[in-house]
Amino acid sequence: MPYELPFFYDYVFPNFILPNALNNEYGIINYLHTLYSNKAKKNCYTDIGESNVSEHIFDNNLGRWTTSIRHNGTHLNAPWYAELIVKENSLYFGKQNMQFDDSISYKRYIYPIKITPFIEEFIGVNLNIGNKLNGEYFWKNMSMEALIDAQQRNAIIFIDYGQENFVERENYVNLHECLRLSGIPKEQVILAFNSFNAKEIYESWFTEEERRLEVKNWPYVMCSASWYYSQTSYPARLDMDTFKETKNNHRKNHFLFKIRNGRPHRKALLYKLASDNLLNKGDWSCLTKFKIKDWEVAGFNEKYQWNLNTDLIDQTVKLPKTLESEEGISHADVSAWTDQHAEAHKNSYFYICTEMFVNKEYKSLTEKVFKPIANFQPFFFIAYPGALALLQSLGFKTFHPFIDESYDNEPSEATRMNMIVKEINRLCSMSKEQIHEWFWQMEDILIHNHNHILEIYKHEPKGPELIKYLHDRVYS
Repeated sequence: MPYELPFFYDYVFPNFILPNALNNEYGIINYLHTLYSNKAKKNCYTDIGESNVSEHIFDNNLGRWTTSIRHNGTHLNAPWYAELIVKENSLYFGKQNMQFDDSISYKRYIYPIKITPFIEEFIGVNLNIGNKLNGEYFWKNMSMEALIDAQQRNAIIFIDYGQENFVERENYVNLHECLRLSGIPKEQVILAFNSFNAKEIYESWFTEEERRLEVKNWPYVMCSASWYYSQTSYPARLDMDTFKETKNNHRKNHFLFKIRNGRPHRKALLYKLASDNLLNKGDWSCLTKFKIKDWEVAGFNEKYQWNLNTDLIDQTVKLPKTLESEEGISHADVSAWTDQHAEAHKNSYFYICTEMFVNKEYKSLTEKVFKPIANFQPFFFIAYPGALALLQSLGFKTFHPFIDESYDNEPSEATRMNMIVKEINRLCSMSKEQIHEWFWQMEDILIHNHNHILEIYKHEPKGPELIKYLHDRVYS
């Protein structure tokens, strides 16, 4: 029997629901929008579809993005959560139904807040001195009735951070202060985000007395990748027949390496591959345009004990650069699920995957690593220590002894990077005949991983556990 959860919202317009705890200024814009348009099924902000709309309107004095946003509602509305029925209603009519309908058995409701990637701005902290967002705690934008209900334990605030994979300790400290001033009991605030150990980290950082909320592990992105590759007619995934057909011909490139945002560890690896004269062995992209700075190169040399060849870097790293098969693609055209097609995977032997972070306590997986898995490729995982072990614990297979994966056990980021670079150099020194043979020795592993990612959303337990927990809180 499916679980049913009541999600109540402060403001429901004729053609869309306004996100809870949204800045008042955005609420006014949406109100005006609904007076003059009936075409939008979302809210005005998402209808515009620009991530920098805030800057256009407010000169970035309300943050880089709205602090809460609804899109298609909570991430719990995802189609793979078949056991959940979300019953959305306005706070006013929802509470009226609770009072007058004897068939309703839930004792409290959920007040969902789906937040953007910038949690520090949701908390009301902006590093820019003088920014008007500072001190604008999210609960100031809740209706008074919802705030009182949360204070009196009749509403559960569910902070949906499903697509993001870490919260800095400093942000927790600021969130604690924000919640302390709200008067909301800590049992009434639940923060869930894309991590396998967020709860454990939070509880190790703060004593029971210091905590002001509950944190839940929720590996949402893995299930999203699984369902998407499994259920949609999506062009950026090889099918089994196409994969097996490539056995008859050598592939053009030794490796595939994609960069969308130029985080430091990605830049470092790009410069190292250029300095080692390896970029001509692969198909690579870097969609962020940045200048190659001498001080940054010097910092990488010191950190990783390199002696980068700046002449080779200057000659070969011309940015922005797209993949061979994606000419004309820009940074704005690519996000988690907007790869144009799988041609680049079909034309390369191994994948260089750089996770969002490489040195944090969190264990998380994003869409980046599931791209080679869905496309029958072995990969190097430039991530945190134990990232490969986490994949193995989830039923995936990795590539020892074909790749020396001892880097996964190395606590030092610099040493880990050098171990990976050494293996990339080894593979790039192979002839096409050698690397083709090396690749097809892993055929069974690649097929297993491909099949496993298509199925894992059906069996992953953390999402259903979160749903059951919310259900028990609402009905108990």
